[in-house]
Amino acid sequence: MGIELTKKELATVAGYTYRRLHDIDMSLPEDGKLFVKGEGGKCDLAVFVQRWVKYNLEKNTEDDKTLEEAKTIHEMVKTRKTELEVARLEGRLVDVTDVKKLWGDIANAVMQNMIRLPSKIAPQVTMMGSVEKIRTIIDEEMRAVLAIIADTPLPVYAAEEDVEDEAEEDE
Repeated sequence: MGIELTKKELATVAGYTYRRLHDIDMSLPEDGKLFVKGEGGKCDLAVFVQRWVKYNLEKNTEDDKTLEEAKTIHEMVKTRKTELEVARLEGRLVDVTDVKKLWGDIANAVMQNMIRLPSKIAPQVTMMGSVEKIRTIIDEEMRAVLAIIADTPLPVYAAEEDVEDEAEEDE
């Protein structure tokens, strides 16, 4: 018969709190439990030490494997980040927020010009009876609005990026 200690005494031997050892013990399979009760209701020290060493060896082996996996994942992320940065510098990749903002500004300009169109056309066609003349006026005004929209310069923030990109290409 070996030495038997209480669970709290075993925790002290291991350098852990009883609560932490209890949590570890609960996570282990039945044949690997740390606390094996002996004849007197206390736990066998020899079995505890053997299983505690086995648990720590397995845990350290898993951590080494996890560390290697973490390093591999980290390298893959760094590689992907570099690829994205190169694509951005080459102009093959743009920031989504910049695109959304630019398209929002373009849509706003289109909407403002199209909303003004009826008030511009209505006085011209009020007394006209010819459908062909009305269609021609509407067509001319729509084309004029679309030409204005097409000739609208890029917003300052987008134009600055284009100048920077051209300067980088020249170098």
